[in-house]
Amino acid sequence: MTLLDTIIDEWAGITFPRPVVALGGFKPTPGCYWCGAETQAEAVCTCMRERLHWSRVIRLGAYEEPLSDCILGGKYAAWKDMLEHLGALLGAKIRGCVPPNSILVPVPMPPIRRYFRRINHAGVIAKQASLTSGIPIRRALWRKECMPQASKSASARTLLPRNSILLRPLAMIKGKNAILVDDVLTTGRTLEVAANKLKNAQVASVRVAVLAVTKMS
Repeated sequence: MTLLDTIIDEWAGITFPRPVVALGGFKPTPGCYWCGAETQAEAVCTCMRERLHWSRVIRLGAYEEPLSDCILGGKYAAWKDMLEHLGALLGAKIRGCVPPNSILVPVPMPPIRRYFRRINHAGVIAKQASLTSGIPIRRALWRKECMPQASKSASARTLLPRNSILLRPLAMIKGKNAILVDDVLTTGRTLEVAANKLKNAQVASVRVAVLAVTKMS
């Protein structure tokens, strides 16, 4: 948490450049269909599909500069313009590569954390991705208050409790092709918990759409 507080303090009061300027020459890069790892082309790498809890990963790129800095700015400094720009890029990549009857499901954020950060980053990304792709949003999940995953070690992240994410009443997602939307895929534990909740609600399939995938995924 100390590191996050430092990041927020450093960004307080800074006027950010236009998103396209901050991203520089960034262009989406290919990744493995199943785990999201960097690949030479949109294909499957050496990962084992049966270990994953979704059928595909759609991503913009690897979690490295300038993309990583832009995601951090959007997430911790409430840089909404950046999140909307990245969401539009993600929506363009989602469009045309998912089946009919699909819905976008943003990974939920605990209410208190959302209040202090002043932004729901996954919600902003999903909203813009929806506008770009034409795929509707369904806010089907709710999240309990718990320590942020970003403040934990990789091993601690894998211990996220199964009941930290819950299905909302009257979610009405049975038979839908769900696309979980989040900012970064690291260990995949948060997305795993969320995906399992959607499967319990009898969705037809689960895919993952993220802005970036870390090298350790």
